[in-house]
Amino acid sequence: MPPARKDIDKNYLIEAYVTNGMSARAIGRELGINHTTVSDRIVEYGIKRPKEIVKGTLTGKEIPDNYSPLEKRTLNELAQSGYTPAQLKEFIKGLQQQKSHSYNRDYKIGKNRVKMGVFGDPHMGNIEYDPALMKHFVRECDREKVDLVLCTGDIFDGWYQNRPSSIFEQNAIGFDQQMELAVRELSQINQPFYFITGNHSYNTFVRGAGVEAGPYLESKLRDTGIEAHFLGNAEGDIELKNGSIVRMLHPDGGTAYAISYKSQKIAESFEGGHKPNILLIGHFHKAEYIFYRNIHIFQTGTFCGQTKFMKGKGLAAMKGFWLVDVTGGGHSDIDKITPTFYPVYD
Repeated sequence: MPPARKDIDKNYLIEAYVTNGMSARAIGRELGINHTTVSDRIVEYGIKRPKEIVKGTLTGKEIPDNYSPLEKRTLNELAQSGYTPAQLKEFIKGLQQQKSHSYNRDYKIGKNRVKMGVFGDPHMGNIEYDPALMKHFVRECDREKVDLVLCTGDIFDGWYQNRPSSIFEQNAIGFDQQMELAVRELSQINQPFYFITGNHSYNTFVRGAGVEAGPYLESKLRDTGIEAHFLGNAEGDIELKNGSIVRMLHPDGGTAYAISYKSQKIAESFEGGHKPNILLIGHFHKAEYIFYRNIHIFQTGTFCGQTKFMKGKGLAAMKGFWLVDVTGGGHSDIDKITPTFYPVYD
């Protein structure tokens, strides 16, 4: 007695064999039957795959051999849908360009190199400000031949009139004394100096007396021969010679439970097309480097030890500074960045 005939749903077979390009053997494995039975039903139902347009030529140009069966089948379906040979040729050209872009990029390191000395939050006037650390920073900047020096704010400790007891934590009180101290300390720098001011001078000198310390400091430093550039309160940008943007930022608010949290949230707040290449963040007295949203992000540390206020809040002060070696290509690209942190332990 001959074996019972095994039927296979025709619609399923058309989808598997024609649309999905499965072989008779693969269909047999999926259904748990012999592949010869699948072949018999394909012939019986008169199912045929469309002829591939790549076995011959397409307007005189063969489709590359490295195209996958799916890519070739896609071209077949496009041809059956009414696309002309000329349109298919452009489609193939686009695929070739896409493959080339994905796998054959020529990576090179640019020739534009800049070395930056970076520090933040010295809080000059506070008894915890470390003048020996400033001397250490200046020596290293000279030894490493940095091109420019940047400070991310809170150069001055300020004077909070609503906290009269804060004067007992200061060795330079008020605008004049802190300005004199800042000029004396910063005049040691031997490179072009770019800086912003922070919340300590804004919340005290600006709000209390309407005086922005930044322009005064720039002018007095220039009188000593320092090429000083005040870029503004809380934020300022400079452009490196390859077009990369370095943004200095002195935000407000308290330190987060995780060191990187504030850095990431700040980076997420930038709209596309308005992001800097390098972001230097002061205020939090923390040291950190991360690469996020294609931004090289630094928290710039501090030259001020842990104050009584910080100790009471359980906040650490990460003393130290950065030397950042940047190599860029064209179009504002950064091809290589070497951040080096110089920590100090009290």
